[in-house]
Amino acid sequence: MTDEKRPTHHTAFGFENRYPLPETGKRSFWRFLKRRYFGSENWPKAKHQHGKIPTEAPDMDAIHNPDPARLQVTWIGHATALVQYGGLNILTDPVFAKRASPFRYVGPKRYSQPGLRIDQLPTLDLVLLSHNHYDHFDVESLGKIGNGPRYILPLKNGTLLEKAGISPDQYEELDWDQSLSHGGITITHVPSNHWSARTTKDRKEMLWGGYILEFADGYRFYFVGDTGWNERLFTEMGEQYGGIDFGLIPIGAYEPSDFMRNAHTNPEEAIQIMQVMGIKQALAIHWGTFVLTAEPVDEPPVRLASARKDADIGENDFIAAPIGATRFFDGKTNHQTNDLPETKAAQ
Repeated sequence: MTDEKRPTHHTAFGFENRYPLPETGKRSFWRFLKRRYFGSENWPKAKHQHGKIPTEAPDMDAIHNPDPARLQVTWIGHATALVQYGGLNILTDPVFAKRASPFRYVGPKRYSQPGLRIDQLPTLDLVLLSHNHYDHFDVESLGKIGNGPRYILPLKNGTLLEKAGISPDQYEELDWDQSLSHGGITITHVPSNHWSARTTKDRKEMLWGGYILEFADGYRFYFVGDTGWNERLFTEMGEQYGGIDFGLIPIGAYEPSDFMRNAHTNPEEAIQIMQVMGIKQALAIHWGTFVLTAEPVDEPPVRLASARKDADIGENDFIAAPIGATRFFDGKTNHQTNDLPETKAAQ
């Protein structure tokens, strides 16, 4: 592909963020490790975090007998969520592994168990994969899920999915702003401000991003994926894609902020995403599962509650649920009824 025809986020060796943010210093895996183990921050230790994150038994009856007219979301942990609406069962970033790492005994260890086991999942229609980081793309988990669902993932990630045993005819790779249809819904891959890597030598070789799903009845769902706050990017996306009924928005892994802010959002920035994208209701993800950064593991929902109050957003409109919790939200028909003037809604 010549430079004249190549999209601006495509590079000679991979990809770049749409509006790259200025870096405050050189970033590398080795600098991260130095900061992690020899820096001044007091990073939590996974073995001391057990029991700090609330858990709740999932609603197995609802999970296996969902009402297609309402949205139900079960937070399994981190960025893994079971989303059910319109008769479809959708799983985001399935990671059921004990570690978010290429190694068996080294790397971020899970301190909160998954809210559902793989064998407890309903028959899946779709799996959405945001990018190739180990806390979002676990080959072992994907291999256990197998070739039943259709997988949607960013460009250049297909070969990694095939290592999990997924057949090429079971997945679709999408570029940013590219769409496809499945079971009456339109799936659009949208940008995020992040990066990709599985080793120290493949940074940004595979694409990353989020997804907006529009169901047959017009209900719109947004899986943000992993992102840092980028005002220019999200303002533009809000103009292009704004007006979302429900979103999965990340709120954790943000300290030290000078190192993490271009890759992850803190709770205050998550609220900004909600506002700029016009998201009516949301559930918080990307917290409470792995020690990836320096903030206390139970801090993100506390900060979210404060930021939500400051932004005059209702307590039930952006929730940080217990792991395993199944939560229910109005579908499109109920939304439309609730949006009517009171006299008409009562008729």
